[in-house]
Amino acid sequence: MRKHRSSKLLALVTTLAFLGLGYYFTGQPHAAPITPSLTHVRHHVHHMIKTTLGQPDTKPNGASVPRDATDTQLLALSFDITKYPENYANLGKATLTDLQIHDALEHNHEQAWYSVDSLDDLGRSGAGQALVTYDSVSATAAMKRPPFSETADPTGFRGNNRIAQLIGYRGYFYNRSHTIAWSLVGNLGGGATSSNAIMQRDNLTTGTRAQNVGTNGRSEQTAGGMAYAETSIRDFVRAHPNIPVYYVVTPLYQGTELVPRGTHVQAVSATDNGATLNINVYVFNAQNGAQIDYATGAWSQS
Repeated sequence: MRKHRSSKLLALVTTLAFLGLGYYFTGQPHAAPITPSLTHVRHHVHHMIKTTLGQPDTKPNGASVPRDATDTQLLALSFDITKYPENYANLGKATLTDLQIHDALEHNHEQAWYSVDSLDDLGRSGAGQALVTYDSVSATAAMKRPPFSETADPTGFRGNNRIAQLIGYRGYFYNRSHTIAWSLVGNLGGGATSSNAIMQRDNLTTGTRAQNVGTNGRSEQTAGGMAYAETSIRDFVRAHPNIPVYYVVTPLYQGTELVPRGTHVQAVSATDNGATLNINVYVFNAQNGAQIDYATGAWSQS
């Protein structure tokens, strides 16, 4: 076994050296009559490294959820209802790389999947990612969403969720806000004993009603909060059944606070690297007319 692994490593090193010499002497990699692009070469080498070192090319775990260098800057954004009436700020084009999108397609052979981080030391849920397809959205549309787990209350939720009468809204102040929406991937990703895994605590954060769906009474065309990207993705895959969407969601916490101040959401059409659908937004976890203590989840009317 060790000898076989060593020979595979030797083959990998030889291939890398061969490609490097090709660029050095000719500016192009030595190849078949159709010369591969640099992106294709990079993907090929990346796949060889994973295969040679024995890492399975399967659905990723939470550790591989892409992180964005601007996340700490997003925490500094202040919510202003006049600037962000639907609780999200548009950040322009997504920052997901071609390689990350390529890997998302490969992990389950372009079939739908999702994964989320494990809870951290404070019990907080983390980032998640998914490949959303026409089939996954169609399947959930015909199903009744399962109930939340008995242990599904995210940090800051229990003891702080009561009826609020605020500007333009009356109802429970907080929602159990999904990181990856059930309507996008349904029961995928759970093992045989956790078919409703997407309704579990590690896929939920404590979010205001506006963080979850935006303005109360909104239409599907003007969905806000987390529902903005979720609705856009559902509409897109229904209109483009052959183009899956890569979706990455990262709740952002300040220090050891139990409730996220916002959520960074990115979504791209996967087979064309975001040319057809490209979303990059920051969703504020705030509610007009209220002040939130993010350290505990307590809130008061302002």
